Amino acid sequence: MPLLAAEGLTKEFDGLTAVKNLSFRVEEGEVLGVIGPNGAGKTTLFNLVCGLCAPTAGRIRFRDRAIHGIRPHQIAALGIARTFQLVRPFPNLSLTENVLVAHGHRFYPSLGGSLRRARTGQAVATAEALLDRVGLREHRHSPARVLPLGMKKRLEIARALALDPSLLLLDEPSGGLPHEESRALIALIRELNRGGITILLIEHNMPVVMDVCRRLLVLDHGEQIAAGDPAAIRANPRVIEAYLGTAAP
Repeated sequence: MPLLAAEGLTKEFDGLTAVKNLSFRVEEGEVLGVIGPNGAGKTTLFNLVCGLCAPTAGRIRFRDRAIHGIRPHQIAALGIARTFQLVRPFPNLSLTENVLVAHGHRFYPSLGGSLRRARTGQAVATAEALLDRVGLREHRHSPARVLPLGMKKRLEIARALALDPSLLLLDEPSGGLPHEESRALIALIRELNRGGITILLIEHNMPVVMDVCRRLLVLDHGEQIAAGDPAAIRANPRVIEAYLGTAAP
């Protein structure tokens, strides 16, 4: 049984079809990459899985439970967390406080309440352990506004991990990062995966996605045009035409 399965997934916005009749599976323990040109429907797919928008048609099942149509916080409570392409931490809160908000929000319905009631010694220790896991512990008292982009992306991952997910959706985690920071982020993704977290990854950085993913799903104009291992995707004529742009060497 797959961890996540989508069948016939379609999403329309005022006559525009962003995702069209998409079916795929995410197996437990894998890193599945989703690639495609801008406007291919990748982020819409994430929004559907996370409940930020409801499908026009089709079904999504997580651990064989239907999740299409339920609210985002309910989906998060089941074990699905995500990061966003544009990272927006609470700028005036410390890194620890940013993670505490996510940790406390698992238990308390209001934003303020989640931070106030999560300030227990155990919760703070958990938040600092998550910051350590993503390489940010030494900056735990710094306000998030002073972080460079690479560290903000790591903080975004730490906040997602505070939800204790079994499925983590990463939206362009290496976007805007120089080569060395991208390589370090690959190492972090691999470590999280080895730690038992299944990962669904959107990425435009082809060396990153080809390196870290054993299987890829390729979208174009909301439709799946290819699926398979990186070698097969590199050689697929439809992928080359739609996304890669040039023939593989």
